Amino acid sequence: MNEPSADASEMQTATFRLSGRDWTMSFSVTVPGGPATRRMMLPVLQQMTNQVVDTAVRTTEAEGKTVSCRKGCGACCRQLVPLSPTDARRVAELVEAMPEPRRTVIEARFAEARRRLDEAGLLEKLRHVADWVKGESRDIGMKYFRLGIPCPFLEEESCSIHPDRPIPCREYLVTSPAEECGRPTPETVHCVPLPMKVSQAVLALEGRSPDDRFLSWVPLTLAPEWAAEHPEGPPERTGPEWVRLILSELTRKPVTPAAQD
Repeated sequence: MNEPSADASEMQTATFRLSGRDWTMSFSVTVPGGPATRRMMLPVLQQMTNQVVDTAVRTTEAEGKTVSCRKGCGACCRQLVPLSPTDARRVAELVEAMPEPRRTVIEARFAEARRRLDEAGLLEKLRHVADWVKGESRDIGMKYFRLGIPCPFLEEESCSIHPDRPIPCREYLVTSPAEECGRPTPETVHCVPLPMKVSQAVLALEGRSPDDRFLSWVPLTLAPEWAAEHPEGPPERTGPEWVRLILSELTRKPVTPAAQD
């Protein structure tokens, strides 16, 4: 990774290359040279995710498979989507920034989702994911899916915030027939394998290990209420330090200034 010398208050560009057995990714990201919050790093993570997914799709297509996800197929938008706190705060920002009357419409959809979860006895469970026991996530996820609660941003079976969609949503693509997504099982739904998952690196931004995921994520349908109760703190690292942390988490190798090209 190459970082130009510049005043710490200026933006800096980092260029890096990642490679595996049958793939290579090279791209640049621009970050604050000085202190940066986790939220300020989200565009970088989104860019990385897009690059990883594009690479995975090319590899999948080279194997003769086709991604079946299309506009108008919103089955996955009824799944329990686990967001990092950073993504959850971004979702809340998107809602707050919407003009009226759209904001009221979207807020009403979030409220309806909470009502249905409460009626089904899942609301408090989803508000306390840190209390879940090992193996409980799949059962709860299927109970959630069977409720058929659409993502508040789903309109005409398509994502209305597609350019700003959360990282886990960007990472989810399948090659199995679209109709199978309405009755998902490990045997019938085949996800596009990713060379790495940026959503796991986002957990590193929260200061926790990906192994502690139940302590770190927020259900998408509860993102606005969670963000209102958990405002982000002050910056903890500079932009370049965040990039090194992200790369270390993605590659499972330490990345330090001394290791840069």
